[in-house]
Amino acid sequence: MARKNQTRSEVLLSDSQAKTANHANSTGAAAGRQAQLGPSARALELSLEGAPDGGFAVRLNMPEPPQAVHAAPDGDPSEIVRDHMPLVRQIARKYSQYSPDSFEDLVQVGSIGLLKAIRYYDPNRARSASFRTLATCYIRGEIRHYLRDHCSLVQVPRRLTEMNSALSQLEEKLTKALDRAPTVQELSEHSGFAVADILEAQQSWEVRLHYESLDGAAEEDDRDDRRSLSEVVPDRRYQDAFSASEDRELLSQALKRLGERTRQIVEFVFFYDLSQKETAYVLGLSEMGVSRAVHSALKKLREIISQQDSHK
Repeated sequence: MARKNQTRSEVLLSDSQAKTANHANSTGAAAGRQAQLGPSARALELSLEGAPDGGFAVRLNMPEPPQAVHAAPDGDPSEIVRDHMPLVRQIARKYSQYSPDSFEDLVQVGSIGLLKAIRYYDPNRARSASFRTLATCYIRGEIRHYLRDHCSLVQVPRRLTEMNSALSQLEEKLTKALDRAPTVQELSEHSGFAVADILEAQQSWEVRLHYESLDGAAEEDDRDDRRSLSEVVPDRRYQDAFSASEDRELLSQALKRLGERTRQIVEFVFFYDLSQKETAYVLGLSEMGVSRAVHSALKKLREIISQQDSHK
């Protein structure tokens, strides 16, 4: 009965803790770090340690950062978590208006991003990016990918996009002729599309608008160099009819064909939502180098997806 009263995130975290406790305690270093964190943060930390069958990293299809390039910031990790929980809650609150999940669920997810920032931040290399900046990126990225995993619309299938375009033009004409908005039945009669297909197309457009509002939420900085995979990853809602799972597998295989450093850059920019400037800082590269790598990777991924579309 107690389990029923837990939030979904708490259940996932407790499952992950049970599966990874033995692994985390297998070395003195891991045990020492676990002892420092305290109960709540320790449960979150365990979810980051592996657990091939559980944990948020696996559930969200998000890879761990390619390598631990930074050390944790100075200070007691539990104090760092406590001091930055207002930041986690601030970011979670901005996204909660777009999510069917509870605010507290998003706080739990954002806390995982905070712990990742602690693990990969190096104060000795903090040139222009502060810990708060990096933490904001990881918190935001963790929440965004959690939401996309549950209610993502990344690409409306081409058939529905074309149908929406045609229906939009027809609706404008009929509205002028009828002096009112046409009904779905009238749209069907004048377009030749089945009513069910029109409803599906309209729903896909509404979901796209929702996704775009979600994708832009809480994005108050670095807008110019943030990119999205929205052009290459299909919408899960249509995976049965449009083989989106095959597209996802194709994308996964394409990522494996990238060079190691390029793949690292792609993971930080797309999976962790760091800006190109922040990615350059984290990996110790020039911003221009990151920009070129992103451009090259996107071009290759688009070519592969385009080839897939042409065979459908």
